[in-house]
Amino acid sequence: MLRALSRTGVDPLPEPMADVVLSRVAARDKERELAGALASLSRGDRDVLLLVAWEGLSYEEVAQALGIPSGTVRSRLHRAKKKARAALGDEEL
Repeated sequence: MLRALSRTGVDPLPEPMADVVLSRVAARDKERELAGALASLSRGDRDVLLLVAWEGLSYEEVAQALGIPSGTVRSRLHRAKKKARAALGDEEL
């Protein structure tokens, strides 16, 4: 790494190594917390949350994909967010 820096004058790492390590450790801890929070949800609540949050589906698209009414999607999503917030200790979800 030091040789590359001396040849090019460009740091090969976008951020200091200590910062990279700390952010990876913190991310791994959050990943565990998130997995635990998701595991604590019922399957229906988890499916709705993941389809909305990770897949970016609309309520109508989720309702169609799961074969449930749109109102059920809304209530499951509300419940899932509430439980995830509690599990993660985060009011900003």
